[in-house]
Amino acid sequence: SELQDAVFWEAEQYLPFDPSEVSMDYHMISRGKDNRTDVLFVAAKLSVMDGFVGSITDAGLKVKVVDTEYFALQNIFEANYDQRPGEAVALVDIGASTLKLLVVHDGVPVFTKESPMGGRNLTAEIQRQMNLSAADAEALKVSQSRGAVPQEIAEITQVAIENFGTEIRRALDFYNASSSGAPVSYVLLTGGSSQIPDLSKGVEERVGLPTQILNPFARIGYDPKIFSPELIANIAPVVSVPLGYAIRGAAT
Repeated sequence: SELQDAVFWEAEQYLPFDPSEVSMDYHMISRGKDNRTDVLFVAAKLSVMDGFVGSITDAGLKVKVVDTEYFALQNIFEANYDQRPGEAVALVDIGASTLKLLVVHDGVPVFTKESPMGGRNLTAEIQRQMNLSAADAEALKVSQSRGAVPQEIAEITQVAIENFGTEIRRALDFYNASSSGAPVSYVLLTGGSSQIPDLSKGVEERVGLPTQILNPFARIGYDPKIFSPELIANIAPVVSVPLGYAIRGAAT
């Protein structure tokens, strides 16, 4: 109880909201000989949580666990990949509107960063430069994974890849400068925008670290009578977070 009081009191000094508007929780990671305690702290606005919880209860279901996307990313990584002792890995989820980066070191999430950039930025740029509708711009962006596209689209996409890579590099530079954790060994990309052709290659060039696409089905099996290999390949980039949530739910 003393630890909880201390954690919550300390956290209130940094929360950008009134504590009455926030749900808080924590987990003790370690305690040193000097009685110094490292904890993992999470806070979420009640108004945001109420929206998610309301959607579930309106569907006739009961909410058992409220989790974060960062923990879901770590869950799916640990379910599919081995991590060497002392190694730090960067997991990057690039969605439609946000880029989320998580550094995991020795099984502990030690750094997170969220940036307001994603696949919609690329769609908007294609729409602006090519004078297209949003639907046509999105169709052109998606078609890149299926074959050749006009040179103009390829050039716009290359700029977007460079922007993603630069943002990831900045986040990792900040992590290296402000954390006592190990340097990141490699980067794994996921999310809908990870389907952009040559994204991993472009990020690797910008970041200077081995980079590849995270495979959420590397060790998680599926029934081939229900799911075809083609379907699994198509949905793999967008199911890392949902699968990570599902693993968490199954374990509780």
